[in-house]
Amino acid sequence: MNSVVSRGFCVAILMVLSAAGLSAAEFLPLAPGNNWTYQDAVTGSNFTVEIGVVQMYANNHVYHMLRGYTPMPVWVRINEYGNAVYWDGEQRSDAMLTAFETGFGGWFEAGARECPEQGQAQEKRGVHNGPAGQWSVLEIQYRTSECADTGDLLEQFAENIGMVRRVVNTIAGPRTFDLVHARLGALSISAGNAGGFSVTATLSPEPGYWEATLRVDQRTGNSLKVRFPSSQEYDVRLRDSGGNVVWTWSTGKVFDPTEHELHFLGGWKASVKVPIPPAPPQGPQAYTLEAWLTVADGEPRFAAATTVKAPGTTGVVALRQGRIKIQPPGRRKK
Repeated sequence: MNSVVSRGFCVAILMVLSAAGLSAAEFLPLAPGNNWTYQDAVTGSNFTVEIGVVQMYANNHVYHMLRGYTPMPVWVRINEYGNAVYWDGEQRSDAMLTAFETGFGGWFEAGARECPEQGQAQEKRGVHNGPAGQWSVLEIQYRTSECADTGDLLEQFAENIGMVRRVVNTIAGPRTFDLVHARLGALSISAGNAGGFSVTATLSPEPGYWEATLRVDQRTGNSLKVRFPSSQEYDVRLRDSGGNVVWTWSTGKVFDPTEHELHFLGGWKASVKVPIPPAPPQGPQAYTLEAWLTVADGEPRFAAATTVKAPGTTGVVALRQGRIKIQPPGRRKK
């Protein structure tokens, strides 16, 4: 099942500034900026999976930065068999992340996870009926013989949506994380009537800043009551093209620890000034701006991300022998 990778090796980092459309029958849509949030209804704990805004080109294939699906970020692509593979830098070849193939009956090695695991895609489709919707799903079962009280047990994937459920093993027993929010290009999926949450950014009239707007758009005429564990109601952070956090709004701020509530009736918004980082040696770059409401455990989750481009960012960023430079449009090297 694994694809064959040629011995020649070259890498180029491509700065992607807009999300591509969804391809047909993709169980893991890899368009830059796509993101998914999952929540355990029992504990309220959650995690987010996202596709970064940079791509890697290696051995005639384009790979996407995938964060949150595995403990560490990985470069991922969909191979010719329709399976998700990641670039193993040490082996300089593809390794299996998860396989969507059915019918061959065998178990595959699921790499890049906390524990060595094997997976198997089930031939019979299942039905997912969760807080964000109902879909016909492909189910992948996992097993491990090396770790106790940890590891994945089951994942469900819906075409053109992505993973909609993950069941994990814990010391307290299995925990089920269901999709509660997703952003897939122009498509937004949210659980129930919690309303849509978005973040947008434009250059501020004040030099050296972006003006970010956080917004909750209420879908019904009903009031949505949300609890916060302190006076803090939101947070914003900025990541560079390598995924490193370079600025967080709440850093250095002090908040009253008293719990309070907000009633979203007709929507809500807030504005934040985000400093534009100094240009690194390789020149201005694109950043990922993430925003979320800092709600109490068990409350609806609100999170979103967008791409912001530092003034002067153009062309393609190319990596050559450890040095990065900006190539103007129309002068891309092959």
